[in-house]
Amino acid sequence: MSLFAELKRRNVIRVATAYVVAAWLIIQVVETIFPAFGFGDTAVRLVVILLAIGFLPTLVISWFFEITPQGW
Repeated sequence: MSLFAELKRRNVIRVATAYVVAAWLIIQVVETIFPAFGFGDTAVRLVVILLAIGFLPTLVISWFFEITPQGW
């Protein structure tokens, strides 16, 4: 079995796609809302960095737990 097939079977591809979409949405909201509350560019950068750091652990967790829409 190829690596890509195994990633697809364990839903890692689906989790990665969902994470990227959710992270993009969070970044868009943060870029819009944070200036209204007086937070600077540093706070937005911090959110982007935290989301980037969280990407790999999310994929590893999705690999090990193999969560499906039906549950574990």
